Amino acid sequence: MENVYVIKLGNLYFKEKEGILFGKYRYTMVNNLNDASFCKGFDYAKKRAEEIGGDVYKINLEEVK
Repeated sequence: MENVYVIKLGNLYFKEKEGILFGKYRYTMVNNLNDASFCKGFDYAKKRAEEIGGDVYKINLEEVK
């Protein structure tokens, strides 16, 4: 079993952070958990969540046979 983290803002999930001009960033959000980005490290997920005003949720991934 592996723990990963997902960032959620309202009903949307964080997908990616993209750099644009002058050191500013654009964040891509999706409405489907399957399309969201999963973070392995809690610290990285927390930092992104603070930037966008979202929350971090832990997800347990397990292999299904």
